[in-house]
Amino acid sequence: MKCVHTIAGMLAIVGLGYITGVGHSLVRTMPVILGARSMPTSAPKADPLQADPQTNPPTDPEQEQASPDANPVPAPDTDFDADFDARLDARLDAPVPEGMLTLRQAHEMWIDGAYFVDSRHKYEYDAGHISGAAHLTAETFFTNTGQAEIQTIPPDAPVVIYCLGGDECEASKNTLALLQQFGYTDLAIMGVGYDEWAAAGLPTDSTTGEDSP
Repeated sequence: MKCVHTIAGMLAIVGLGYITGVGHSLVRTMPVILGARSMPTSAPKADPLQADPQTNPPTDPEQEQASPDANPVPAPDTDFDADFDARLDARLDAPVPEGMLTLRQAHEMWIDGAYFVDSRHKYEYDAGHISGAAHLTAETFFTNTGQAEIQTIPPDAPVVIYCLGGDECEASKNTLALLQQFGYTDLAIMGVGYDEWAAAGLPTDSTTGEDSP
């Protein structure tokens, strides 16, 4: 009877070992499942070259063309331009004493390369004179400075003489008479003065280094 109990105990131990071994093998072969939780994934990096459709929506070329200019260029004031041209023409064609040049005629000769002679006082010449004009008066004509100025003007060259303008411009007439004595033949007097020339915006110089506007 004792022997039977011993054999039954041994069989129970063997069976328990077998069940334990099978359980371990099942645990090792089954995959590990963590349930519904998934591994965290990093968010994709934004491409700096890719525009955000919400912050930078694509532009429509036709819409850009149709949109009004933020800074429109103002249209030219044609009335002002016409008034300016009319005033300039009035200055250029202002009447002058008979035999003298209008401002327009004098300017055309200046463009063609005629020599200009300023017969006003030296301080007036220094303050402002027609661009390229020489200073020559009856008082300075026979001085070293005056003779040096004459040497720069060819005897057959066209010469325009000016001073204050009008019939009272005796200084220009006196200079013209002296130049005639030296053989100059192509001489003319500008019928208006330097002030009219400068007021019309024509080219001027000054010996002080500050050109008139």
